[in-house]
This record gives sequence, structure tokens and C-alpha cells, in this order.
Amino acid sequence: MTTTFRRRAAALLATTFLACAVVGCAASERPEIAATALDGDGVDGGGAAEVAEPARALIIADERGGLTLLDLATEDSQVIAEAQSERVADVEGTGRFIYVVREGAVEVVDSGRWTMPHGDHSHYFRGEPRTVGAVDGDGQALIGVGADATVIRFEDEAAVLEHEPLGEGAVDPARSAIDGGGPAIVVAGHLLTATDAGIAGVDASTVPCQAASDVDLTRVGTVFACAEGAVLVSREVDGTVSSESIPYPAGVAAPALTLSGRPDRPDLAGVSVDGGAWLLDVRERAWTLLPSDVPLVDAAAIGDDDARTAVIASDGSVRILAADGAVLARTDPLLADALADPALSERLQLLVDGDHAYVSDPATGSVHEIDLDDGLVTRTFADLHPWAVELVG
Repeated sequence: MTTTFRRRAAALLATTFLACAVVGCAASERPEIAATALDGDGVDGGGAAEVAEPARALIIADERGGLTLLDLATEDSQVIAEAQSERVADVEGTGRFIYVVREGAVEVVDSGRWTMPHGDHSHYFRGEPRTVGAVDGDGQALIGVGADATVIRFEDEAAVLEHEPLGEGAVDPARSAIDGGGPAIVVAGHLLTATDAGIAGVDASTVPCQAASDVDLTRVGTVFACAEGAVLVSREVDGTVSSESIPYPAGVAAPALTLSGRPDRPDLAGVSVDGGAWLLDVRERAWTLLPSDVPLVDAAAIGDDDARTAVIASDGSVRILAADGAVLARTDPLLADALADPALSERLQLLVDGDHAYVSDPATGSVHEIDLDDGLVTRTFADLHPWAVELVG
């Protein structure tokens, strides 16, 4: 989910979730988006080379939409989109495609690097980055990244871009009118949207979800963050989708407003409105409160067998937490200066892969790479102007 939408939704939910009344409204008709199926092991890279390992790279966006690709293996960098005079509102990524959000338009850039999960294994591709095109609409868009399609949500319509034709350079979204102002995403060809009444599009009814503030993909299914917990949406074998509520433990008064985790893993984590953190094991349908001696400002589930979580603490350190909240490793307070400036703290980002956490430091114009095992800063990439950062490959 986009950084800007996370911030706006978090502020809204923090002030309204206790007094939120579910307002009944009818779900409007939702078009079904064609789901992509893989045939055997015949995976086509569309001209990109299949490589033996993930072609990891960071996409660094400056405040005017200039994009730089930083190869994490070679540390080579290249500009893949030029900055413009207008400042951007947000930047979002899929692990391959980058969406640069401006007022009334979204520019789409293909990084040329991606991982394709395929049953019990994955395929890795590396090609040339390119600008694909733009999608116009009214107002500032919100981006919802699904497994096979991305929803660009404007004021009163959703523009759906399927990833397969997008990878071929075709920007031809299917558009439909939608209600509400919350997150929207495509699951198994079904367009799901968060309204005042809940999640519409799962079936003929609307699934209860008060003040939906985020939506994320996991290996188990798609998860909407709600004031009362989460809603898990799963694809059934017949192509339909089903939903299941995962409520917080009784007595919880401080929900996690946003959730984040490693792609294609079963865990998500998020900071609560009181500065604690929640870990959601989607496979077990269970929430765990992670205690902390200082307030936390961001969290991302690593999704490994030890159920570890990476967090940014309010003292500026990055910490690796065990499943019970114990601190396994921590950095020095390297983000203290950024956290001391409200404008800069809004731009902090925390990303994780299987080995490292990546944190942007807008106070120094750098991105730090942190080892998940010992908490050491293994590399610092400087002179990047990281207004936003995405991990691709």
C-alpha cells in the first residue's frame, strides 16, 4: 500500500476507529478481471533473461519523480525516469512495476526485474527498465497491488491494470465506478473495494470491516487491516473468493493501522496507535502483541520460521524482534536525526527481504542495508535523495 495512503488512512483511523459506526450501503456491481493462469512450467519472461537468483535492486525516487535503479549485487546505478517540475504525491511498487502518482495521473515504469512464484519454486527475471505509459483520472490516485493486477483508484473510479499485458508495454486499464475511499485490490479476478460498510466484491454481500486502512498480499491470501482486526480474502479452487475475519484479542483498544511483510510470506506486522506492534500470523489466524521499551514507528514482518519482525524504534534504532518481542539485534540510533524532523520522519521507509532490512534516511540522503541476523549496517548507499524507496527483483 502506498506510503501516502498509509499515512492518511492511519490518521483517519486513529481519530475515528473508537467512534466508528458501520454505515450500511449496497455494494455496486463489480466487474470480474480475467485471472492469469500458468501452464505447466512454461513461464515466459517476455524478452527478459531468466537468471539463477533474484536480481535485487532498490528504486530510489526523488520528490519530483526522478527514479534511480541501484543494483544491490554490483552497486551500479542508472537513472530510469527523469525528474519533472511537478512534485509527486506518492510512489508505489509491485516488486517489478513502479507507479509514480501525481495529481490526476499515474506514471508506470517497468524496472525489468521480478520474481515469479511458481508452485514449490520461483523464476527470476532481469531485463531492461523502461517507462510504460500513464493512466489519467480525477484527483490523487491510491494504488492497490494484487498478485496479477494493480488497481489505480481515483476519486470515484477504479482503473485496473493487469500485469501480464503491462509487462508487454500495454497500458489499457479496465475502468469501473466504485464507492468509498478505502483500499481496493484485485483477488482472483474479483475487484474488492473498501467502503464505509466493509469490503465489497467478495460475494453478493459486504464483508464487515470497520475503517479499512490497508491491504496487503501474503502467501496465504489478501489481508485487509480493519479497526477490529483483519479480513483474509482467499481464492477458492473454483475461482471464487471467500473471506474470513481475524479479530484482535478481546479488549484491544489500539489496532495496527498498516501492515507490512516480505513478499510471498505468511506474516504481517504493523505499529499500533499507542506505539506498540502487532504480528499477524495469517496461516494460524493469530495476532501477537510485541512489547517494546520505547514506542515504535514502523514494522515489517520478516516471515521466516522464527517469526521475526524488523522495526524502527523512536530512538532511531532499527531492531530485530523475536516472536515474543525480545530484541535479538539492534543498530545504533542511526535514524535519530530524521525522526527529530516531522517532515523527514514522514518519509522513513522500512523494507525487508530474506537477509536484510533496508531503511531510508532522508536526513542524510542515504539508504542503510542492515543484516537481519546481527543488526549490523552492512552497507550505506549515499547521495540518493530518497523521497521514496521500493525493492524490486
